[in-house]
Amino acid sequence: MKKKTLPLPPLHIIAYSDSDPIVERRPLWGDYWLKEYLTAEFKKLDYPLTRTSPGVSLHLFGKPLESLPEGSHNILWHHSHPDWITPQILSHYHKIYCVSRPFIGKLKQMGFEAEWLMIPTQARPIQCPKIYDVVFVGNARRDGTRRAIQELADSPYHIKVWGAGWNGLIPEEWLSGSYYANQDINKLYAAAKIVVNDHHADMRREGFINPRILDVLASGSLVISDYVTGMEDIFEDSVPVYHSPDELRSLVKKYLCDDTASKKLIKKGRQMAVRFSYTQVAVTIVKHIEDNVLSEVRRMRVKDK
Repeated sequence: MKKKTLPLPPLHIIAYSDSDPIVERRPLWGDYWLKEYLTAEFKKLDYPLTRTSPGVSLHLFGKPLESLPEGSHNILWHHSHPDWITPQILSHYHKIYCVSRPFIGKLKQMGFEAEWLMIPTQARPIQCPKIYDVVFVGNARRDGTRRAIQELADSPYHIKVWGAGWNGLIPEEWLSGSYYANQDINKLYAAAKIVVNDHHADMRREGFINPRILDVLASGSLVISDYVTGMEDIFEDSVPVYHSPDELRSLVKKYLCDDTASKKLIKKGRQMAVRFSYTQVAVTIVKHIEDNVLSEVRRMRVKDK
């Protein structure tokens, strides 16, 4: 007699962007796309998804939640804002994933085990002319901490910036729009010789790499980024890093002038980035559910017999 297969518990994916009351504005949040691409992968696996009464809740941590669905198996995927995490928040989850290997040690000091699960990319390279010298994608920050791109203001390069709040802060000819559609972002990155990247201070300190680095590398471009703790363990030397405006200017000049060195890093960087896919993430989470949630259901059924 064929053994009956237990149905998979419905999954609810929770992102910070869900709480934005203006639905049209949600795609402006980074975790909106994290959720979109991950949802698509679960659908490919025929995994049941729901918004009500989930058996499993997957929280893409960008901000603490006021509450979690009652009775669900709660999974945390900690991908940003490490300074916001506390033992009290962590206590609500049955399983914790974290994109930062260095921070897993701090989670352990708080009394919680965590598994490393790197941020993925869905970007793929396209063949197109490199029409921009430097591209930057990101909004200006009120606290003035996003000065990296501003420090290139006196450079002779063809620079384009997409993001809100830059009027009056950078040369007008750099302004290209307040938003670039995420689903087409690989086209922009592929058309750039260099993409400049930066992180929030807590993410730099605690080893949280933002998705932009992987998207740029997977798109077939060179990214120059501020340094994030432990990033060399993931990308080796494929991502040149700056610690100051002078270093940034020097690196931009170097790789715009040395096409051979740039192409070498682009090739290696893509190899590094494509190792991390949304398919891999979805399969990892489904395996956890099968090994833990379903196995617990089986144990309870045997116990009740």
